[in-house]
Amino acid sequence: ALEAALAVSRAELAEGAFDAADVAAVRLAVIGMGKCGASELNYISDVDVIYVMDAPDLDETLAGRIGTAMAAGISRVINASAPEPGLWEVDANLRPEGKDGPLVRTLDSHLSYYQRWAQTWEFQALLKARAVAGDPELGRRYEDAVAPLIWSSSERDGFVEAVQAMRRRVTDHIPSHEETRQITLAKGGLRDVEFTVQLLQLVHGRIDETL
Repeated sequence: ALEAALAVSRAELAEGAFDAADVAAVRLAVIGMGKCGASELNYISDVDVIYVMDAPDLDETLAGRIGTAMAAGISRVINASAPEPGLWEVDANLRPEGKDGPLVRTLDSHLSYYQRWAQTWEFQALLKARAVAGDPELGRRYEDAVAPLIWSSSERDGFVEAVQAMRRRVTDHIPSHEETRQITLAKGGLRDVEFTVQLLQLVHGRIDETL
C-alpha cells in the first residue's frame, strides 16, 4: 500500500506542481516504525513511518519541497476516502524532532540528529526500523547507518534510568478508572513486556548479534 501510494504521489507531482525531471531526481525511502516496521500491523494500527530522501543533483531547497510533497501525498492517498474508506492513518511523528521537525530529511541530516540530539527512547524505537517502501538502496543505507547508533545507545549515561522513566511516564497517563483493565499500558501489560525485551536487547545486543 505504501509503495502504491508513493507511485501515485510521485505521478501526481510530475503532472502538476513540479517539473517531471525534478520529481524523478528525488529518491525517497519509507522506513517503517512501530508495528509497521516490526511486521505486527493489525486492523486498527496506525502506520508509523520515517521518510529519507536523496537528491544530490537538485537544489537542496527544491529537493526538500518535492520530497515533502511526495511524503505528504503518501498519507493523503492511503487515508483518503474513495469507493472504499481510507486504509490506515500514516503517522510520521516518530521522526527526528517529532511534529516540529521536517517531514523529510536526507540521510546525513538524520544521522546528525541521532548523533547529537536523540533521546534514549528514540534509539529504543529504532529497534523496529525497517525499510518498507520506496528506494531500496537508500533504505538499506539508512538501516546500516543507524544500526551502530542503536547498539551503542546503552553506553549512554543514565541509559537504564531513562528507559524506566519513559515507562513511568506512560503509566502515569493512564486514567485511574482504566488501570485494572488496560491490557496494553498498565503494569504487567503488553508495554511492560515490550519495554523489558527492548531494554535487554539494547544492553546485550551490542555484544551478541543474535539478539
